[in-house]
Amino acid sequence: MFLPQDHIGLFALLSCAGWIAMFAAKKTGHLWLGNCAGILYHLALAPVIQALPAPEFVRVAGYVWVFCDALIDVASINDLKEGDVWALRMGVHIPASIWIVGSSLRMPAFSLVVGVILGSLLALHAVVGPSLPNSKMKLFIFVLPTMTTWLCLIALNSW
Repeated sequence: MFLPQDHIGLFALLSCAGWIAMFAAKKTGHLWLGNCAGILYHLALAPVIQALPAPEFVRVAGYVWVFCDALIDVASINDLKEGDVWALRMGVHIPASIWIVGSSLRMPAFSLVVGVILGSLLALHAVVGPSLPNSKMKLFIFVLPTMTTWLCLIALNSW
């Protein structure tokens, strides 16, 4: 591990702040700002991925997710069509799910439950979401509170 454990909590909270700012900016029509916050949210997770006890393939899935989603945020800033952005984002939710569930398996009970629910629903939505009406809103309804809770629990558990 390259950072003290209590610093991991700070990165989890920084990521959480970027996460909330991303949604707030996008919901108010500030797509550019939302994508910039999304870059912060994803890149702040890199040290968290490294620090959480998980098998190497789980960490690799986490890195694939955060770096690909950051790339997608930059592509959106550079005018990639929204439909293409959404399809790519759904694709990288599979490695996100692997990392979230896999790294949650060695966490305390509540964090484990939140992580498994979050990761499982994220994977399910990535596969069946496109066939659901109002798919983005359905994702927002479950992912905003569960990801926020999970990131805060990571921070709390690191102190």
